[in-house]
Amino acid sequence: MHDPSLYHRFQQAVAVHSGRIAIRDAGIDLTYRELEAASREVGAALIALGMRHGDRIAIWGVNSADWVVAALGIQAAGCVLIPIGTRLRGREAADILIASQARFVFCDRGFGGFSFVDALATQALPAVEHIVVFREAGGSIADRILTLPALRAWPERADEAALDARIAAGSGADLADIIFTSGTTGRPKGVLMTHRQSIIACDVQSAEINKFVPDDVFAVTYPFAHNAGYRAGWQVSLFYGVRIIPVSSFDAGELLRMIEREGVTVLPTAPPIARGLLDHPDRAETDLSSLRLMSTGGTTIPVRLVEEMRTHLGPNTIVQTGYGLTEAAGSVTTTGFDDGPEIVAKTVGHVLSNLEMRIVGPDHAELSIGETGEIAVRGPQVTPGYLDNPEATARAFTEDGFLLTGDAGWIDEAGNLHITDRIKDMYLVGGFNCYPAEIERMMGLMPGIAAVAVIGVDDDRLGQVGRAFVVTAEDASLTENDVISWCRAEMANYKVPRSVRFVEALPLNATGKVAKVELRALS
Repeated sequence: MHDPSLYHRFQQAVAVHSGRIAIRDAGIDLTYRELEAASREVGAALIALGMRHGDRIAIWGVNSADWVVAALGIQAAGCVLIPIGTRLRGREAADILIASQARFVFCDRGFGGFSFVDALATQALPAVEHIVVFREAGGSIADRILTLPALRAWPERADEAALDARIAAGSGADLADIIFTSGTTGRPKGVLMTHRQSIIACDVQSAEINKFVPDDVFAVTYPFAHNAGYRAGWQVSLFYGVRIIPVSSFDAGELLRMIEREGVTVLPTAPPIARGLLDHPDRAETDLSSLRLMSTGGTTIPVRLVEEMRTHLGPNTIVQTGYGLTEAAGSVTTTGFDDGPEIVAKTVGHVLSNLEMRIVGPDHAELSIGETGEIAVRGPQVTPGYLDNPEATARAFTEDGFLLTGDAGWIDEAGNLHITDRIKDMYLVGGFNCYPAEIERMMGLMPGIAAVAVIGVDDDRLGQVGRAFVVTAEDASLTENDVISWCRAEMANYKVPRSVRFVEALPLNATGKVAKVELRALS
């Protein structure tokens, strides 16, 4: 096939691995052939319900087999996938749905005490025509809400010929997905990615990072709504005959039992997950010999933790790390299989073979080895730009086509990248990107807040957490608990500031912008 779509590549894998288990979720297995059949049912129903080639369809749910079935059905119908993170709340999800003009939403009923369905009901979403609920039996639930089984059994779904024609019309040049990433403007930006770019990213991911083989069992702990769980998680796995086990929440004991029970070979982690596995009382008695590869989530970690992971989490386990961003399909660098703990802990490895990376100064001129500047990257898996935002797209690229990442770092003599800072104020909470401008915009909607500024402060457990500096409105009376409680109800928990400082006024610089250097000094 000259320029295949993601679904075409999936079909090629089905032809080779048809009887293999593609996904195991809650004790239920789907072979590659069964997964294809289920996705075709979804695709045919979407066509019957009026979804056109290029229409946008969102998924808001935890990692599950249903998530994969829906995503593949969206791809079969030639539609564009809009993943929404499960930690987001109603107003945040609505911003994404409105910006993307999504016509359909697949979602879980709820998770962790939060109802996705109820949250959608509170938002004005005129473009959304249907909501499809995962993991529920029956048919219609309410006006425009139905279950996934009801959709798959849709009585008037398109016939096989119509579906095959829609699949055949797909091309690598088509838009595959739009993943919204927060930005310094305070509003999420939709990162565009074509099928061709996604396929390129998946192939380099397998060849240079995971080195997948069909006997691999991949416990996908990263959220499916993020590049790491979606493109570098289940999508690439399905191209190479790998068995996927979705992990929707972290429990160290259960994860240890899963590794032993399922023979997990590939396990992405973050430092809190690795620490939890290492410290669990059952770890020493659990057979972890199947593990061959663990990743650390692309964040700074102690050398000792890497050494402990290699020593105690499987006798042949390779521990690696890397650096990536949504705009580059999730992956830019990786450490090698032979790199020692010092390199894994203190660097994020070398650039992938299909990308160019350079460190640039404020004038975008390339800096020398060892000099710190902004990380810039160019290559076939780099986004063409942001949805309906030509100004942000223009600002993001140099004249010769390098993406300016907003991250600061330097490259050593061995070609390994060292991350040193965040140029654009972003801070990481337990591995999740937090952008002060977005949080400040949301907090500005709270009654009683006249002005607010947010910074990241160090935290022993999560690396960094948010601290808000609040100016209250005249006659308003707010406590720290009032502000934090409101934030917990309105935004993802990792964005919620963990502390609040009330000030009479925010310090401003000569141009009228908040002087965050002064706020950090107050911390």
